[in-house]
Amino acid sequence: MKFKLKYKKGAFRELRQQPKIRRDLVDRAERIADRASGGGARDGYIVTDLLREDPRAAASVMATGAARKHNRKHHALIRSIDAGR
Repeated sequence: MKFKLKYKKGAFRELRQQPKIRRDLVDRAERIADRASGGGARDGYIVTDLLREDPRAAASVMATGAARKHNRKHHALIRSIDAGR
C-alpha cells in the first residue's frame, strides 16, 4: 500500500516555539556547559537561549575568559556534546 505523507511546516514552527521544547534545549546546553567546565570547576561557560533564531529553536554555549583558553586547549565543548543527549 502506497501513501503520501504531507508535512505542515507551520505545525513544526509552532512545535519548536513551545516552552517545553525550548526548555529542553536549554537543559541540554546546560549539561554540555557543566561537563565542559568539569562539573563547575571552571567559570566562563555561558548558556544562552537564542530567541531570535526564528523559525529555529536554539540554545548556545559560549566560553568566555579562562574558559575560552581552556576550550581552545582541550576542546572541552566538542568533547562534551554527548552530555546533551
